[in-house]
Amino acid sequence: MGQAFPLPVSDAVCHLFLVGQCKGGFWVARDLEGTAEGVFREKKEALRFAMREGGHDNAVMLSPSLVEPNFGRGVR
Repeated sequence: MGQAFPLPVSDAVCHLFLVGQCKGGFWVARDLEGTAEGVFREKKEALRFAMREGGHDNAVMLSPSLVEPNFGRGVR
């Protein structure tokens, strides 16, 4: 039978990011808590930012819908 091991708990803060394209064709990476956001020309740059800022490998959700930048207005 398989064994279960607890996942290591990190002292670092982890955030979840939503990444998607906006109407203008740019890529937006936004922390779901509204604390960080970036606007990029290329998808790979938005993903890189989200993974680095998110603090873990599963920090990114790709949106099938448009994601418009909030420009510091928090979560909407």
